[in-house]
Amino acid sequence: MKKIVSFTALALLFFIALQAFSPVNQPGSLADSDVKEVLKNSCFDCHSDGTTNKKGKNALNFDAWDEYNTGKKIAKLSDICELVSEGKMPPEKYLKSKPEAELTDQQKKLICEWTSKESASLLEGN
Repeated sequence: MKKIVSFTALALLFFIALQAFSPVNQPGSLADSDVKEVLKNSCFDCHSDGTTNKKGKNALNFDAWDEYNTGKKIAKLSDICELVSEGKMPPEKYLKSKPEAELTDQQKKLICEWTSKESASLLEGN
């Protein structure tokens, strides 16, 4: 009986831990996309609940994505592509301390394709 209880408790803890790290609040296809790794590496340090960068978090918070209305989501997606394409994100100051976060042209293209797909999905009401 003790083994069953401890196994159940362990399984419950594992499930809770998975929920804590799941991308539920993040944009739709981000949950199962290659984009997630790129954004995680280059954006989440400043644009999530785990940051101390208030300016970055206020500008865009992936953890608060579900709280944004559709118009705001579409605007943020457009901003993401624009800023990434122009090389303004991640900012140079950040890249000095984390050069591995610099985006390649291929990663920039991937992000913009994702933002376009997400925007279209939101406009369709999905």
